[in-house]
Amino acid sequence: MFFMEECMLKKKTKILIALLSILMLFAISILGGFLGVFIQRKSKQNTMDFSSLVSSANKTVLFIGDGMGENHIKVASAFYEKEMFMTSFEKKGFVSTFSNSLVSPTDSAAAASALATGQKFDNKEVSRHNGIDVETISEIAKKTGIGVGIVTTDSLDGATPSCFSSHANRRGDSDEIIKGQIASQIDLFLGAGKNTYDNFQSEIEGKGFVYSSNLNEFSFAQRRVFGSFESVVSKDGTNLTPTLEMLTEFAIDFFETNFPNGYFLMIEGAHIDKKSHSNQIFEMVEYLNSFDQSIKIAHDKLNTQNGVAIIVTADHETGGLQFNNQTKEQISNSLYTRTGHSSKDVPYFIFFKPSKDVDLQTLKSKIDNTDIFKLCKSFISK
Repeated sequence: MFFMEECMLKKKTKILIALLSILMLFAISILGGFLGVFIQRKSKQNTMDFSSLVSSANKTVLFIGDGMGENHIKVASAFYEKEMFMTSFEKKGFVSTFSNSLVSPTDSAAAASALATGQKFDNKEVSRHNGIDVETISEIAKKTGIGVGIVTTDSLDGATPSCFSSHANRRGDSDEIIKGQIASQIDLFLGAGKNTYDNFQSEIEGKGFVYSSNLNEFSFAQRRVFGSFESVVSKDGTNLTPTLEMLTEFAIDFFETNFPNGYFLMIEGAHIDKKSHSNQIFEMVEYLNSFDQSIKIAHDKLNTQNGVAIIVTADHETGGLQFNNQTKEQISNSLYTRTGHSSKDVPYFIFFKPSKDVDLQTLKSKIDNTDIFKLCKSFISK
């Protein structure tokens, strides 16, 4: 009896050891996978030298198509039966978008913070990591003495505009974000969020801004402008509900008048993302076309000058959008494969007319989102 019990115990011990060995191998495999991802991501950062580009584009406009992947552009081109204007820019490639998260795609806050500061962030952080504010391209630009503007179809306290104009532990900390925007040295804000920002009108005006929700009430004679509208629409805009094209045209003219020696301007098309989250493909292409036409407006106003850079990219891809050369008639909401973000690389397009004898030939076709910040910083640095 004792012998049989001893044999059973030895058998159970062997089984337990085998199970533990399998679990250890599985854990090592998972850890190795995470380590591999970490090493691969690190290898994509800090590999570009932009020193030759310093002070080559004192007028830099950064367009961010929130959620805009390569297939979003292809679908819009098929729907409108024309090439999107942004694709005509000579320099183009792709941008990696990962955040500090190893297990999920980036969110808009971490991605925009990387674009704005050149560092990686945890999801939901707004240009502040582990409680420490990280200097943004907007703050750097103001230190050089040039103008700075923020334009978006989103509420101005949305993730992307917030990361370029304020600091907070988490996206959604609206009061802190708005107070940071008001205290900033930024010269122009144009976007949605009227109902929220009306509550801060006296504080905004106390900092020297002209505040209004009517685009017609602004003029180029005003040195600081804060426009918070009921909404920013994709077509048939009015002074109360303008389009991104209307805001872009005003912003460029404002800075050409008030800051002819240079400015940094961030312009976001937020609804490419919003309509992709809800898999509304026809509404998405309308907003993407508006975004593209805004790029053309900026280009047409600035392309004859030297010292100009127009950068177009995205913070991440939304919707896992598929495209297999569908015709306009074949486009449908079913081309989306998810409602959330994906980890796909996103495109970049650059128009560059430098103020000195340099070019972008050494810029790789595959860069990281932190490289966008480095490009902008080099362009506007003295």
